[in-house]
Amino acid sequence: MAQLFSHIVVVLLVMTITVSKVEATPPGIANNPSHSHCSDDEIKQCKNLPHVCPKFCPNGCITECRSCKPICIDGASPSPPPPYYPPPSTSPKKVKCKSKDKKYVKCYDQEHTCPSTCPGTCQVDCVSCKPVCSCDKPGSVCQDPRFIGADGITFYFHGKKDKDFCLVSDSNLHINGHFIGKRNENMKRDFTWVQAIGILYGTHNISIEAQKTATWDDAIDRLYLNIDGESILIPNKEGERWMSEYGPTTYVTRTSNTNEIVIEVENILKITAKVVPITEKESRVHNYGITEDDCFAHLELGFKFFALSDEVSGVLGQTYRRNYVSRVKMGASMPVMGGDKEFSASGLFNADCSVAKFQAVNEINEGSLNNLEMPSLRCNSGIYGRGVVCKR
Repeated sequence: MAQLFSHIVVVLLVMTITVSKVEATPPGIANNPSHSHCSDDEIKQCKNLPHVCPKFCPNGCITECRSCKPICIDGASPSPPPPYYPPPSTSPKKVKCKSKDKKYVKCYDQEHTCPSTCPGTCQVDCVSCKPVCSCDKPGSVCQDPRFIGADGITFYFHGKKDKDFCLVSDSNLHINGHFIGKRNENMKRDFTWVQAIGILYGTHNISIEAQKTATWDDAIDRLYLNIDGESILIPNKEGERWMSEYGPTTYVTRTSNTNEIVIEVENILKITAKVVPITEKESRVHNYGITEDDCFAHLELGFKFFALSDEVSGVLGQTYRRNYVSRVKMGASMPVMGGDKEFSASGLFNADCSVAKFQAVNEINEGSLNNLEMPSLRCNSGIYGRGVVCKR
């Protein structure tokens, strides 16, 4: 009897160890998982938190500090979207970490090759010192518009062709997107892409547009930039830069010889914008029905914000609220964000969607300075364009 009892104890012990080993590997994780973490000192809530790479990240992952989510190094995202077929490229793009921060001294200026999933649109994550697909980072708007919110969740917002929608709306910043598209008679919606964005901040405005073209040639610049009503012409050479003469200082830098720029408005936002076409392969696979008269050139966008409030709204903007809970159906192969009427705007520079928060500086001043007698003042922009300094 004692021997039988000992045998049962041993069997139970072995079963317990086996179950423990099984439970130690959560569902969706590879059998031999790799790990990543955020090491950015400024993101204290995420710094050094361990993340286990999903099983569909064969080459490991990095942690995007802002969303505190793992991103596959080979371009796959934690919520894999439908297949994306990038424009053909003769050779993958070479990219470098260009941050001169002392934290990234070992990675600075090292050359990397873009992954095969995004041969022409990747960036180097200076923390991990590895290339990451631009459209797989939080704050991205790409393709048939596929959004990745600040929470790291991927969703689609189709809108309607030839209409404008509020992407981000806050008290000091407003961004609309103009959608182009093509009707599919077998569906109840349009195929759509973001062709242009209009940005309002203070009393200034910026528009970035992908110009219409029948056939695509990446050597020809199809990106049009307008700031405060003036066309901005920048030489077609990587690294060329334009800078505003007013505050907040605005920088525009070419990151390729053609069709790709970075815009940074001091202390407000940074945007990467690239013009891309719909390729024959994409059209065939997704049944877009693209014809030879128009390749539907559109924008691939990446946003980084520096001063959003917790009241921010818009298709993308709402995801930056601290208490935001995603409205999309999780687990769906194509999670869709509704709200066409809620986010609809009457024009590229019109902050009139029902969730709009934006007020131009002059509107705020007119409302707050009514009926006040002000002494004679002489005003100039502050240091580095930050604020205004006035003297009697």
